[in-house]
Amino acid sequence: MKTKVMIFAMMLLGIFSSCSSTFPDSKWTNKQWTVVEMLGVPVQTSNTPQDAHLMFNAGEKMVNGNGSCNRIYGPYEIGKRNSLKFGNLASTMMACQNQAFENKYLETLRSVERYQISGGELWLKDSKKRVILKLR
Repeated sequence: MKTKVMIFAMMLLGIFSSCSSTFPDSKWTNKQWTVVEMLGVPVQTSNTPQDAHLMFNAGEKMVNGNGSCNRIYGPYEIGKRNSLKFGNLASTMMACQNQAFENKYLETLRSVERYQISGGELWLKDSKKRVILKLR
């Protein structure tokens, strides 16, 4: 009987540990997270694909999106204690009217170290745990 209980416990541990490696980003897959605030300043949105946004692909650990003009893409990594780091993000190189915004957005993404889900928003935080991007 004790052996059966131990086997069952080991199976449950294996199931839960495999789930934690994809949580929570597996729930983010195919969801467009639109930037609504950057560095405490509200960002105007138009509900179009040109809004600055991110889309996560949990299976490949890749993110893609838009900086408001150029497409962006690259790897990301989620770790313990809500850590989140973006790898080398690449983008297309079209000239844009709002290039200053896009440059600041990419720079801010490079500063992300943590995340938090709050009220349907994805909050991205820096090393001091300050919210630097809010996405909805």
